[in-house]
Amino acid sequence: METFLLWLDPVFVLPFRVIPHPEVAYIFGTGCLALIAVLLGLVTLSLANRLHAKRLKKYQDQMQHYHKLSEQALSSEGKEAFKAVNRQGHEAFGYHFSLSGALFVASIWPVPIIFAWMHLRFGDLSPVLPFNLPLFGNQPGMVFWFILYYIPLRMYFSRVWRKLQLRKREPLSESNIMYP
Repeated sequence: METFLLWLDPVFVLPFRVIPHPEVAYIFGTGCLALIAVLLGLVTLSLANRLHAKRLKKYQDQMQHYHKLSEQALSSEGKEAFKAVNRQGHEAFGYHFSLSGALFVASIWPVPIIFAWMHLRFGDLSPVLPFNLPLFGNQPGMVFWFILYYIPLRMYFSRVWRKLQLRKREPLSESNIMYP
């Protein structure tokens, strides 16, 4: 792993060398790495969604179908029919939820690589703040600085990425979805 991180070093260190002041360069470079992590993660998520779109759509359709059936069963056939149909709906939801969770986890794969590189390159060094933060003190560490950038960038670019995808995507219909 260390060899791989050393191979990435010339690329990852570039944003840290743009600004001559060390503390500002650390904060700027960390922000750039967070942006890289967000963009790589969103590209990965987009590719994974394309690969699993039919399966996700199938589970969504099953959930809607069983929801409608469970409402009908509750109003007309009784509690036992409702429970049987609702159980199938919960199963479809579980599959959809699990697959969606796996896709999300696949989108954050760059983060541990960047953390490992930052730890290898900087160790425990971090800019010292002129004040103390609760739980962190005056030297919060690389994870604090990275997350400070990563979360807002992820929220913003996810929204932008979703809008771009919706513009390009044609609506899914039964004719262009093939179920296994």
